[in-house]
Amino acid sequence: MILSLLCFIGFVAGAPAEDLVDGSTWAKFKIPYSGKMYSGYLPIDDAGKKQFHYFAFPAFSLAGPLQATFPLVLWLNGGPGCSSLYGAMVENGPFTVELGTNNFKQNLFTWLNFANMFYLESPAGVGFSFGNTTTDDKSTAKDNLKAVLEFFKKFPEYKSIDFYIAGESWAGIYIPTLANEIIDYNAKAAAGDKIRLKGLMIGNGCTDPTECTDLGFNFPIHFYKFLHNHGFISEKLNDKIVAMTSKCHMKSNPECMEIYGEVMEQINGDDDFYFNPYNVYGKCYQLPFYNEKGEMVKEKRFKLHPMKEGVVGQVNECSESEALFLYLNNAAFRKALHIRDDAGYWNDCSNIDYRKDPGATYYLYPKLLKNGIRILKFSGDVDAIVPITGTLYWIDKLQKELNLPTIEEWRPWYKPGEKGSEPQNAGNVWEIDGLTFVSVRNAGHMVPMDQPEAASIMASHFIFEMPLPSDIL
Repeated sequence: MILSLLCFIGFVAGAPAEDLVDGSTWAKFKIPYSGKMYSGYLPIDDAGKKQFHYFAFPAFSLAGPLQATFPLVLWLNGGPGCSSLYGAMVENGPFTVELGTNNFKQNLFTWLNFANMFYLESPAGVGFSFGNTTTDDKSTAKDNLKAVLEFFKKFPEYKSIDFYIAGESWAGIYIPTLANEIIDYNAKAAAGDKIRLKGLMIGNGCTDPTECTDLGFNFPIHFYKFLHNHGFISEKLNDKIVAMTSKCHMKSNPECMEIYGEVMEQINGDDDFYFNPYNVYGKCYQLPFYNEKGEMVKEKRFKLHPMKEGVVGQVNECSESEALFLYLNNAAFRKALHIRDDAGYWNDCSNIDYRKDPGATYYLYPKLLKNGIRILKFSGDVDAIVPITGTLYWIDKLQKELNLPTIEEWRPWYKPGEKGSEPQNAGNVWEIDGLTFVSVRNAGHMVPMDQPEAASIMASHFIFEMPLPSDIL
């Protein structure tokens, strides 16, 4: 069944007509969606030389008391340098790529079931966004705030509803830094101009330097711990890692780098085995590799290499992005999305000049919690890039440092079983004051892609402040 908006659609009265996507142009692309969508540009500087591309969908629902409570959710993918159109078209939008094909399919678990979705390609140089591509965490946060304010100018009806920011990976940096900018903005803004920021939803997001594989210098301890827990490295090597932890943790020297080489040797061997760090039990698809002109150069699969560059920042060639590349570089498809002729070729992840703050964003959490921002941290439990071991480490540290009480002890949560089977364990949940941690079973770095139903249940329950299912649904 094609998703349509014959049912109630909220908050579209003031939407900009020039950004409305003409649905009649989508027929030949066989997109299983006939609802409204908007695509256009948000000016970031006064001269218009820097502009961010956005893609937005109004929520749909049955008419009823909930229709006025559906929030606006901004979704940001990570990298840094990866496009949020991946989130829109592979993860939680109304249609997603069918893995192993160049076809789209209906997404039954789209977040449009409970939220208005706003996908932003940030920073400049990512996807169809353009401008000066030299940037860092702080300047990106300021640009993202400008983009949000410009979005509200285009869609003023959204200013009066609750606002959430969600995303994954390096969005663990983007989201808290943007939230910090919003808090500071709201402190000076008139009552009618304040942004109704209610919460953050961050999946496998870089937060503490020790948690982020590429900020762990040459000794990413939680990456190693995760690999050992999952049986990828030997007891002998793990003992060596433990013995060298105090010497190497958050330090960079040749001896510590040698340990990394030994770990890679046990994972990759002679390079005949391809390892997907974004989902350690997932497959690596054979994918085309395109140059900056959009020409297929060769086929390759993702392999882990010594960290000359951060692993989090590398393109995930074990994901399915060929279909997106083909569609988003099709002239008719781009025209339907109002993409500028000078926007260049679209790639899922772009090589931008980005300077990372080695302190990550852990330091911002006391301020976020003090200002009443609700936080959901969720982890796909088979992601090695920002592993669950590192996330639990810093949340435990935060609870102790701020003396935050436990609201709910660690427990399982459930999703419906398939084909009449019993409800299935979907992961675990643990809540401290102001912050909820949720693990998602058998999901990797991109939770909504790997476990769309569980991700939808988790996000909707967080937004509507409902406990995750504890037994039979």
